[in-house]
Amino acid sequence: MLKISTTVLLMALFSIGRVSWAADSGGAESLDIVTRVVGEVGPRVVTSREVAMSEAIAQVLSGLPLGKDKSVIKPADPTFAGQVVRVLDEWTVFLEAADIDARNADKTEVAKWQKSVQEQWKGVPSWEKLEPSSSEVKEVIERKLVAQAFERLKVDASLVNISDQEAQQYYKKNRLRFGGLPFENFKDNIKAALAKSQTERRLLEWRAVLRRKYRVRNYLGA
Repeated sequence: MLKISTTVLLMALFSIGRVSWAADSGGAESLDIVTRVVGEVGPRVVTSREVAMSEAIAQVLSGLPLGKDKSVIKPADPTFAGQVVRVLDEWTVFLEAADIDARNADKTEVAKWQKSVQEQWKGVPSWEKLEPSSSEVKEVIERKLVAQAFERLKVDASLVNISDQEAQQYYKKNRLRFGGLPFENFKDNIKAALAKSQTERRLLEWRAVLRRKYRVRNYLGA
């Protein structure tokens, strides 16, 4: 009877995601579920495994060294909820790019990063546990590159035109911060700061629109 119950349990676990066996401190075996649904973007289901893989690949794409004690993020990590949000937003940007037929990533660049990911994470237990296929790694890299390129268009402050009048109004409202020095001394810096602020606000508004358009659901509630 025990064997039947265990089999049923394993079938249920595999139906919702991958599992792996691990030994605890007492020597008993325990289940470590590495995949569970954490969100949805339209018809696309996002799992904790995908989020962990995405974050690991993002580390490589950042160009920063991974360090000696590198490890893939786990759902229990305090920053995991934030990574879920990033993946969900990344999917919306990617889908929006596809919607206007702008979903092309440079194949040479994708191949370069794919090789780097494989080399830097090779042999790392937490990465190997995810069992990432080369096609999955390639797809994540392509999605990231497309989303990053498309999003850069939205955060390009040079495309925001701040007039001298807008800058002067800001200067007058915050005159004390400038120590009584003339407006001309700060005009360019004020314009740059206002352009950046306006760009960031537009980006937040755009993301909110995309979340509604693609019916984003975050099951972690972040």
